[in-house]
Amino acid sequence: MNMFKKTKEKKGNISVAVAIIVAGLIIAGAVMFTNKSNAPTVGPDGQNPAADAASNVRPVDDSDWVYGNADAEITIVEYSDTECPFCSRLHPTLKQVVDESEGKVNWVYRHFPLVQLHPIAPTVAHATECVGELGGNDSFWNFTDRVYEEAEANGGTDLSKLVEYATEYGVDAEAYNQCMEESRHQAKVEGDFRNAVESGGTVTPYSIIISGEQTIPVEGALPIDRWRTAINALTQ
Repeated sequence: MNMFKKTKEKKGNISVAVAIIVAGLIIAGAVMFTNKSNAPTVGPDGQNPAADAASNVRPVDDSDWVYGNADAEITIVEYSDTECPFCSRLHPTLKQVVDESEGKVNWVYRHFPLVQLHPIAPTVAHATECVGELGGNDSFWNFTDRVYEEAEANGGTDLSKLVEYATEYGVDAEAYNQCMEESRHQAKVEGDFRNAVESGGTVTPYSIIISGEQTIPVEGALPIDRWRTAINALTQ
């Protein structure tokens, strides 16, 4: 699965280079975004305080929703909140990163609902899981795309429309409602949240680039060109 094979010396050199690039990405992001609840955080020395914790990211497994080539050499694990405007901005960006990577990058979506800021976010996160369970991977991604599009357009998700979106992507309304009533996936949503925190997440969106043994945290909704820079550094 991992095509990123170098000698120990080369790995060390590349790790340093990528760390410098990512630090630059985060500093640039901090200039771009001023909302404290969603802004990237950088220490006074320019280092990302989440770097050491990022290695705690839970390994990708069959419970995850993966967009792109399952055997890609690079994985971006995103911890996201559907009601966060910066997450809405990042969502199509990561899709573009994967689509133009020619199979080198995939994207794993996980939940990081900040209930203090967005009280309905856990409910919407659970809805995406119900749709995924009942409709499969494509339904999960199509439904999640729609949720982000609608949330960005309307300033938040309209919970009353979720069942309508679910049926548009092949999910039976009665089965969806039953899944929601049973809180069938609450444990998974809560588990994702805990792992986000354990892995250094303090803001949304919070992403971790995994390449071989490297785990590189990225905080905030950085633009496409900065993601390309980081990915290119890892694939050279």
